[in-house]
Amino acid sequence: MRRDPYVVYLLVVLALVGGLAWIQTRSTDDPTIATVDEAIPTSVNPVEAPPATEPAAPGREAIAMPPMSQFESIELQAEQAVNIGRLTGIVWNDDEGAYFAISQDGRVYRVDRELTEFEVALDLTAETTELEGGSERGLLGIAFDPRDGRMFIYFTDRGDDTHVVSMMMTEGLPDVATRREVLFVEQPGLGHKAGDLQFDAEGNLFVAVGDGGGSQGYDAQDGSSLLGKILRIVPHLDAEGYDIPADNPFVERTDIRDEVWAMGLRNPWQITLDEATGDMYIGDVGESDAEELDVIPAGTSGQNFGWPWFEGARDRQLGDRPDDVEFTRPVHWYPHTLGPAVIGGRTYYGTELADLRGAYLFADMTGPVFALGQDGVARLDITVPGIVTTFAETPDGELLVTTLENGVMRLVPG
Repeated sequence: MRRDPYVVYLLVVLALVGGLAWIQTRSTDDPTIATVDEAIPTSVNPVEAPPATEPAAPGREAIAMPPMSQFESIELQAEQAVNIGRLTGIVWNDDEGAYFAISQDGRVYRVDRELTEFEVALDLTAETTELEGGSERGLLGIAFDPRDGRMFIYFTDRGDDTHVVSMMMTEGLPDVATRREVLFVEQPGLGHKAGDLQFDAEGNLFVAVGDGGGSQGYDAQDGSSLLGKILRIVPHLDAEGYDIPADNPFVERTDIRDEVWAMGLRNPWQITLDEATGDMYIGDVGESDAEELDVIPAGTSGQNFGWPWFEGARDRQLGDRPDDVEFTRPVHWYPHTLGPAVIGGRTYYGTELADLRGAYLFADMTGPVFALGQDGVARLDITVPGIVTTFAETPDGELLVTTLENGVMRLVPG
C-alpha cells in the first residue's frame, strides 16, 4: 500500500529527530553495546598511516571562504535529475565513469554521467532493515577505496545492527562473490544509526556511527563503545576486517577504543572530508533544541563534541558531566524553528555558482539550504522540494542533493 506523502514525511522527521518515546531498546547483559565481531580480523598492532594533514585530493586547490555579504544576491534552484525513490546517497566513481546511488530499502544503482539513466547494480533488500513504519535505518552509506576500487557500503540488517561490507567491481558492477565484512556494530535501539562513509586518498576510511538511541546518549561518551563516534580505520586489502592507523588519537589509551577519531556525537548523518583542506565537516542531528555543524580541522583529531551534555549552544544540565574533559563546541547551530534535522553538505568547488566558490553548503532535511562563509552562516534563497538526505558532487565540482521523494536534484543558478 502506498503511504500518504505527509505520513512518510512525519515518520522520517520522528526518526531523524529521534523522539525516544518510540524507540525500542534491546536489553543486554553486556554494558558494552558496540562490539567488533570476533570473526572479523582487526589488527592488534597499529599500522603506519599517512599524516592527517595531507588533503584527500592533492590535485584540488583550496579556495578561501567568501564573506557572507557575497551570498545576498545569489539565486538558486533545484533542477530535477534522475528520480529514484528513497535515495540516501550518491557518489561519482571516476574509474567506472558513472555515479553509484543507494536507496534506503537496500539497492545500489549505477547511474550514467548525465544523471538520466540507471540500472540496479546490487540488491540487498533481503538483508536490510524492513522500512515499514519509517526510520533512518537501511542502506545509508557508500564509498570507494582509492587503493583498489572496492565498493564499501554501510547498512542495518534485519536485527537493526550495522555492517560495513566491501566488494570488488567487475565489469562496472559490484561482485557479490568478493564480499567481505569489514566492520560490525551491535545496536541498542532503532534510531540514530548515522552511516556515512568517507575515504581519504591514502585509504583511511572514516565511518560515522550514531549513538544508537538506546542509552539517552551516554554511549557517545563511553570509550568502550563505537556508538556516537567518528571512526578511522584502514580496511584490509586482502582479507576481512581492518587495521588501526598508528596516528589515531587514542591508540595509547586503554579507556577509549583505538578506532575512535572523534566522539560525543548524537547522529552524525553526513560527514564530509574537504578534498583540498583536509578539514572534516559533520552535520550532527540534534534532539529537542538544536542542529549542529561541527568541524575537525586538518591535522587534529580526538575531539569530544559533548553529546549528551551539550546540544547546540545549550548545556543540558544533566549533572554528571566530568570536569576533566575538554569539549569542542559547534562552529554553527540553528534552532528547530528553522528545521528538525541538519544534513551535512559539501564545500563548493564548481564554477556555475561563482559567488559560492569556497563556501560550505548544507541543508535541513525539510529543504532550506545554508552557506558557511568566513564570517558566519547565511540561509540561501532556495528550498529543495522533498526530504533532503545527502549532498554530493559532480566530476566538475557542481553540487547535487538527494531526496527521498524526488531522487537526485542539481543545485543550479536561479
